[in-house]
Amino acid sequence: MSLFGFLGDIFKPAADLIDNVHTSDEERMQLRNQLAQIEAQVSIKMMELQSTVIEANASVAKAEQQHGNLLSKSWRPIVSLGLTCLLIAMGMGFVPMNEFLAQISGAFLGIYGIGRSVEKRK
Repeated sequence: MSLFGFLGDIFKPAADLIDNVHTSDEERMQLRNQLAQIEAQVSIKMMELQSTVIEANASVAKAEQQHGNLLSKSWRPIVSLGLTCLLIAMGMGFVPMNEFLAQISGAFLGIYGIGRSVEKRK
């Protein structure tokens, strides 16, 4: 559900109530216009809030990239490469098969892959 659909669902009962109130058509339209203005103001505030959150996330990501050493920035790819090599070595018979290690490696690689995909989408 989108944010604007959510806001529309919030204001729909009020709009229905305005339609059901026994007033003149002019008063009803005036109330509907006021409700639409309030809904627009809430939408603008929500977009400003989303923009602030996006800017904060970008500044945190930038700060993380600017500070710290190479190992702190690249530990996940290094571990993923090592675990992938280990799984290949177990599959080819170079290393004795360890079921627990294979499951842990697969879980880490899956979580890492999904996590990076989510990070890139933001």
